[in-house]
Amino acid sequence: MTIKESLQAIKEINLAGKVNLSNETQLSLYVKSLNLFIDAFPGYADKIRSEVSKEEYQALAHALSDVRNFLHTIHADELEKDCNAVADLVRKAGLASADQTKIEASAEKFLQNVTALSVEIQMALHSSHSPAPIHPVYTEPSPPATAASGLPVIMAVDNAIMYLNTLKKLLKDAPYELFCTSSCFEALEYLRANSPAVYLLDIEMPEMDGYELSRKIRQMGKKAPIIFITANSEREYVDRAVEEGAAGVLVKPLRLSQLLAKIKECVV
Repeated sequence: MTIKESLQAIKEINLAGKVNLSNETQLSLYVKSLNLFIDAFPGYADKIRSEVSKEEYQALAHALSDVRNFLHTIHADELEKDCNAVADLVRKAGLASADQTKIEASAEKFLQNVTALSVEIQMALHSSHSPAPIHPVYTEPSPPATAASGLPVIMAVDNAIMYLNTLKKLLKDAPYELFCTSSCFEALEYLRANSPAVYLLDIEMPEMDGYELSRKIRQMGKKAPIIFITANSEREYVDRAVEEGAAGVLVKPLRLSQLLAKIKECVV
């Protein structure tokens, strides 16, 4: 899939009738605006969270305005509307008693959605020129990637038990069997006798990070797709995931539709 096709497939950005990507110059200009957004957003996200916690509504309004301008430039129309909705709450807080809890919840949901968009754009930009993984997949045969039930097995590794419980709830009606563990070492032990169809690996874990775990999985001869999970949209996280041969990168909190779509894409 080309970069153009990958960008047009992102439902959060609306290019119809707005951006002509028919030639290299036009595509290059749009990609430049996307890269500016990717690099700037983490700093603005930190600032917004900081100003919300301090109840500094004037500074918060300025930060939201800057993010809204970026979203307008890249044509993320629905997220721009969400930004306006948060800004309206902040404006009203300056006129009357503030509903701080509502502002916090709205701002956090908005930031999570923009973080997910940033990561999705980064993966799209990598789509047509991803380098070969720095840790190639071994080719030794593996046991079948299904459980006794006949269902494909998904192995999820995250040190946060609460996240694993949420994942179980999200996938309880999906046609997969889920093996969850909060220990990377338990995961590697499980893999001595099992070969899941898909791996969901948190990036930031105390025993070893998701990148190191993915390398150990490949060294065991396991070839199934690896999806990294993160709460961070910084470019280095996504770039490193791509270098490690990731099939995808998803952002916490996970959205069921996005999670199922990525798993379905990986399970063949």
